[in-house]
Amino acid sequence: MFASVVSLSETIEERFREFMPYKPYPAQLQYMKDVFKLVEEGGVGFLEAPTGFGKTISLLSATLPYHCRLFYYSRTHTQMRQVACELERINALGYGFTGVVRGSRIQLCLDREVREMDDHLRADEVCLSRIRSREDDVSLAELSLHRPDITLSSQDQLPSDLSLYCEFEGRRVEIPGYVPRNVPTVASVESLLSYGESRSICPYYLAKLLSQVYRVVIGAYNYLFLDPEFGGHIVVMDEAHNIEDFCKETKSYVLSKRTVERAVDEVKEVDRPWASDVESFLAFLLRFFNHADFKGNELLTKGMVLREMEENGVTPERLEEFLEGWPLIINIQRELMAKRGRVVILDRMRVAQVYAFMEALTSSREDAYVGFWNTEEEKSPSLEWMCLDPRVAFEEVMSEKPKAVILTSGTLSPLDGIAARLGVPEALKKSYPSVIAKENIMVLAVGKGPNGRTLTTRYEAREDEKTILEYGEAVTRIVRNIPNGTIVFFPAYHVMNQMLNIWNTYGVLGSMDAAVFIESAGSTASLFDSYRRTAEKERAVLFAVVRGKLSEGANFPDEAGRGAIMVGIPYPNVSDPKVMAQKEYYERVEKGMGRKWYLDHSFNAVNQSLGRVWRHKDDYAVGVLLDARYSWRESRKRLSPWLAERTTYVDPRTPFQTVERMIRTFFESG
Repeated sequence: MFASVVSLSETIEERFREFMPYKPYPAQLQYMKDVFKLVEEGGVGFLEAPTGFGKTISLLSATLPYHCRLFYYSRTHTQMRQVACELERINALGYGFTGVVRGSRIQLCLDREVREMDDHLRADEVCLSRIRSREDDVSLAELSLHRPDITLSSQDQLPSDLSLYCEFEGRRVEIPGYVPRNVPTVASVESLLSYGESRSICPYYLAKLLSQVYRVVIGAYNYLFLDPEFGGHIVVMDEAHNIEDFCKETKSYVLSKRTVERAVDEVKEVDRPWASDVESFLAFLLRFFNHADFKGNELLTKGMVLREMEENGVTPERLEEFLEGWPLIINIQRELMAKRGRVVILDRMRVAQVYAFMEALTSSREDAYVGFWNTEEEKSPSLEWMCLDPRVAFEEVMSEKPKAVILTSGTLSPLDGIAARLGVPEALKKSYPSVIAKENIMVLAVGKGPNGRTLTTRYEAREDEKTILEYGEAVTRIVRNIPNGTIVFFPAYHVMNQMLNIWNTYGVLGSMDAAVFIESAGSTASLFDSYRRTAEKERAVLFAVVRGKLSEGANFPDEAGRGAIMVGIPYPNVSDPKVMAQKEYYERVEKGMGRKWYLDHSFNAVNQSLGRVWRHKDDYAVGVLLDARYSWRESRKRLSPWLAERTTYVDPRTPFQTVERMIRTFFESG
């Protein structure tokens, strides 16, 4: 275990303040007290801390006093960099807490060619092809198998005799014994690259080693399942509003006919008698893909899939024999490497992908999965095995018996729903007040347009040109009263494109008196950068989509986001077979849970999108909810509390000019 690294004061408040670079706000102090209690007693906590709250520094300050490690997971490199920066701020007070960011090879390879790749598997392949081990040394990748002395208790000393070989460097490089002035105390991606370049040491494998011994490990969500060694330690999942979808996606699988065909090619390339059974199994599996009696987007149970496979020759006996043949898959990998003269990544091998899919199919809980037969690509139908229950993955995390698990985000509401769906209904659930002054946040829920027509994006209304034009006039008049940048969020791309086409036909866009930017499915960072630069100087409007790149990954502080407008409510398409399957599954788990999930999923996206425009304690902006359904009781209770308490539900009899006046007054008084 970790030895005590600080002298702790007697009161909880003083413990926290020892690590805070500034005096905490009352809400932050309460947040830290709750984290302290959660870690002290053990368990799971869902903590909703509004945007601009300072939750990262609060989490670090509340957990570092404990004599255990902290595994901090988040979604993006920007968020991980923020954790490393906050840890450095704490160390600036006189501490020496170690921390490392687990970056990918694309981020950390010294070879610029690899860093410019988009394909992570290809980057792994290139990297491993350049590493060679010698009989008298071991590669860093194999270190854990050969050096059991490197354990958590070795935190203060890295092995001085560690070496690795890299064909790119072409020579032996030594990693010296750890001393703070050499290896970065807080090893961010940037500092690892700098250190590696100056000493010809691979930053990727150095980060991998440091993650075994450093106090704070920072990584993307996928490391939750790659490095499950946090028993007795603290696990933090930041941006946890995504955790349900991540858990389900992690346990979902797809197998296509083309993948099976390429797996056959791999086995034929090996051309060994011992591989004939694998080739025979793949031939029967191909017969299944050629003759399966399924319709496109048909919902399939595990029993239906296995029966159809059996009818095409994939019998239970053949399937069992194939799944017992993992050593054969490894042998095929070795043979392919020998024949091709280069590294073959196991995950990239098609025969290994077939194995992984069949293992997942046969071992999965039938009630928690549903299959889809996809025929969009006529020559290569695919079978998707979709996980419907996030508990399948989340229970793996809990089985490691961490000391505490903290899920936090600015938008977790409704908290009861997410806790129940992850299988921890008794968890601590708490939402904290915003640190942003009340006068800096105004949200208006408006159900009638300037001409008195009801605003809604229900299907029948989306087909009504008059309603679409009513939305256009409402958005125009709101945008004209907001300085600098306004983001207008639509429920889906097809809704946005439909409305924009009609607005453009009738000259609505030209009447906004603003520079117009439009997100597309293929939009890049350059669109946002161009919008942001324009919004700093003049009025600009950005049309975007809920759950798109901009609503999830981009922030709109200050002039980039003085206003956010929600056009309609982003309910999932209830006619989508996958949405139907998910809703029906939760109804089987508990009566009423399916409808709750459907509503929660929608409003989590609303909260997430709306919250993008308040990014720090001095920021100010207006949010406008344009749909009559926002005033419904089931809608009101699903807004995040910090937004709900600043929301005014405009009486439908109120003239639209009053809405405009409220917005003007907000900015004039600021």
